[in-house]
Amino acid sequence: VTDSKTGNPIAAVIEFRSDSTYKATAKSDGRYTARFPSVSSYAVSVEAPGYIGNFEKLDVRTYEMNSLELNFKLQPIEVGATVNLKSVLFQQSTPNLLPESTDELDEVIEFLKVNPKVEIELSGHTDNRGDPKHNLNLSQKRVDAVKAYLVSKGVSGRRVRGKGYGGTKPIADNRNEATRRLNRRVEFTIVKD
Repeated sequence: VTDSKTGNPIAAVIEFRSDSTYKATAKSDGRYTARFPSVSSYAVSVEAPGYIGNFEKLDVRTYEMNSLELNFKLQPIEVGATVNLKSVLFQQSTPNLLPESTDELDEVIEFLKVNPKVEIELSGHTDNRGDPKHNLNLSQKRVDAVKAYLVSKGVSGRRVRGKGYGGTKPIADNRNEATRRLNRRVEFTIVKD
């Protein structure tokens, strides 16, 4: 586990959650070891004081392996830090959150509870296919749905604002589905720490 800006190692706690929870602690050298069965899908969270936690999905059900190396880079909590909420997903062409989105959104809620002065701005993005006006509207509705979820779980609405950008801010090429998928995302940026 390292600092995304400096590359320095970080002491952190890593959890692998499925039917059971497996914890590991990265020491000051950033290294950790975790043992868990390779027959499940896991929600992996990495937490360290002063850093924005990391959340990933890990599916090892189809792999027969003895070892796996996972490296994590954590961003310091500071104004301008942006996090792509990779596991926040919606029904196609709707603002309806899919049930598997709640794991990562709950991590955001916990982050905001632990850091009560932090305020964030959500940004919603689509790919460039379809009507740009529709995409802009859809991305705003998705941001509104994420904010509504956060507020429903106790986060003050004054700490969260949001804007939909449609397809105007791609992070990848829109010419094929694999890269277009990267453009369909919700992010949050720290605007006050």
